[in-house]
Amino acid sequence: MRLARRCRQSTSRFTNLIAAVYPARAIVELMLEAAEKQELKPFSNKDAKRSRKDFEEMLAPKLPHYYLLEKIRIHDFHRFGCIPPDPKYRRLSFGGPIKLIANKGSAAIMVTSEGPQLTLTGNSSDKQQRPLYTDDGRFFDDTSGKLLQLDEILDDFLRAVPGVIADFERLYG
Repeated sequence: MRLARRCRQSTSRFTNLIAAVYPARAIVELMLEAAEKQELKPFSNKDAKRSRKDFEEMLAPKLPHYYLLEKIRIHDFHRFGCIPPDPKYRRLSFGGPIKLIANKGSAAIMVTSEGPQLTLTGNSSDKQQRPLYTDDGRFFDDTSGKLLQLDEILDDFLRAVPGVIADFERLYG
């Protein structure tokens, strides 16, 4: 984050901010792994995935942009990568996977100034797996309905981390 703040070029700044997503998300992954390995007694369950999910449901509201940061990391690493903004042109991206199933009606997704809008008619449906909408290096936050800069997402998230770690150590350490 410090290196990103020192960068004068927007591409370098963005690249360093994307690099900061990985250790920020790793903080959470270590806690989720502890739940999955049944190391957190209040979340013990015969189903390890259920333990992880239950813990995540408790953890996510404590960390701003929790799910957005997860989507950014997944799209950057596992999908097509998050591309830095270019001052020469505006770039919008909406990545899935997204499956639209039209059944006696229609299924459509439109990108609007308020973010992605899904329209289903008849018996149509959709299946989405962590879709991510970006607009010129800003990321759409489903919770607030706003496009946010990556440094803002990381700052909000990382400000909450010390309290979450302290709670984790106090309750489960």
